Amino acid sequence: MRGSRNYNHHMESRNRDLETVSRLRTARLHAVGAASRGEMESLLRHSTPEASQVYVVKLFDVHPRFGKVAGRRLLAQLNVPPFARVANLSSHQVDALLQAVGEPS
Repeated sequence: MRGSRNYNHHMESRNRDLETVSRLRTARLHAVGAASRGEMESLLRHSTPEASQVYVVKLFDVHPRFGKVAGRRLLAQLNVPPFARVANLSSHQVDALLQAVGEPS
């Protein structure tokens, strides 16, 4: 009986983890799609909790005005760490990034 309870608890925990991973993956795909269309303001200012976990560098890798090299160069110039997440950006960094992409800050 005790082993059965542990197994059920393990499976419930695993299912919750898989659901969380699925939500994060879906949010990342939506964020990357929006960034590839140049829609950065909504991503940087109004992201969902899941989308706020996306790496900023991933958004600039697909942005139509930047791409990998120029996007990473911009992040370095603005002192944004290479693997900063959207949630970890300061309001000053968000303003600077939006100004760089030509969106209102």
